[in-house]
Amino acid sequence: MKIKVIRHGLMHYHAQCDDCDWECAVYDNNNSHQDVRNLIRKHVKETKHRVSLETGSAIDYSPG
Repeated sequence: MKIKVIRHGLMHYHAQCDDCDWECAVYDNNNSHQDVRNLIRKHVKETKHRVSLETGSAIDYSPG
């Protein structure tokens, strides 16, 4: 049987500081992935805090 695979790409891209309430995501203020990474770097440099970035993608598998 053939399997159909549909890749939807990144569904979420969310950064959160482990030391304070700072967070940022692609859906906030129409940020791009690069915007989020730049904001993470800026926050870490300014505060010396640790930031975690969570990304998730979606793939559907179905009979082809």
